[in-house]
Amino acid sequence: MGLGVGLGYVVKSIFALVVIIFIANYSLKYLNTFMTKKGKAIRIIERTSINKSSSICIVEIAGTYYVMSFTDTRNEILRELTELEKEAVIKSQEIAESNQEYPDLLKSKPVQIMKQLQTRYQNFYEKRK
Repeated sequence: MGLGVGLGYVVKSIFALVVIIFIANYSLKYLNTFMTKKGKAIRIIERTSINKSSSICIVEIAGTYYVMSFTDTRNEILRELTELEKEAVIKSQEIAESNQEYPDLLKSKPVQIMKQLQTRYQNFYEKRK
């Protein structure tokens, strides 16, 4: 009889622990929205990882574009982009944003790919007969 009472306490304790973890998780996510501030003066335009601890980025700081290296121990400006390079970065960024705004334009290509796969499958199936 003592085993049933002890098991009930264990189940209640586990349930209470799970509830506390969920409440803590959601409250931390809610508080994080107040803690993180999105700066308008500094933006990372593009990031490329070199290895697990370093990357190279194009960063816009107050309207000036820089190529920077980021590592665990050091962040360094490699060089400032020229006006021509700056315009190329802005154009590529606009193209990327327009592709996100109009994803319907990309839907025709998967239809063509599916038709090609279907014809290949039919040709393969006919050869097996």
